Amino acid sequence: MSCKFVKETDEERAARRRFLKHASVMLGAGLAAPAAARAAQGEVVDISRIPVDGMGTLNFNGQPVVILHRSKSTIASLERNQGNLADPNSSRSQQPGFADNPYRSKVPEWLVMVNICTHAGCRTHYQQSMERGAGGFHCFCHGSHFDAAGRVFRGQPAPWNMEIPDYEIDVKRKRVHLLSSQRVRRLY
Repeated sequence: MSCKFVKETDEERAARRRFLKHASVMLGAGLAAPAAARAAQGEVVDISRIPVDGMGTLNFNGQPVVILHRSKSTIASLERNQGNLADPNSSRSQQPGFADNPYRSKVPEWLVMVNICTHAGCRTHYQQSMERGAGGFHCFCHGSHFDAAGRVFRGQPAPWNMEIPDYEIDVKRKRVHLLSSQRVRRLY
């Protein structure tokens, strides 16, 4: 049995290319649509089981996010220790406008933050008490320390405060609705 090879015409070649191009676009859109829909909807997190001075963690849009339930003494320390911070008012940091306060949150008791050190992109660890007294976040890789609002202390390798994502919080229902973890432009 012999095979005959038929030479493809320019018209047939162009039609095949158009078909493959359209099929690729449709396949890509079909694969991307569910992920885009999930990102547009955000994610709702139940915070009812996070104890005072406890923390919950999750992965949102590929980034580690922490939700810290701060005690009254932790909140008071945020107001007291501003002199030791590199950027206490978060004027050079990544945050939505609602976080323009010492707590860097919508509700003082709840911190919602991207848990990535701003020095080299490492994950930080929460400690209920650090050498500076109150609790905060510590990056073991290079030694940066942040307070319980994610604000970096002076003299640390990290150049700015940790990022706050866009979210909504319902304190009565104990829910956080993460909306976006898109980077907010830094002000230098």
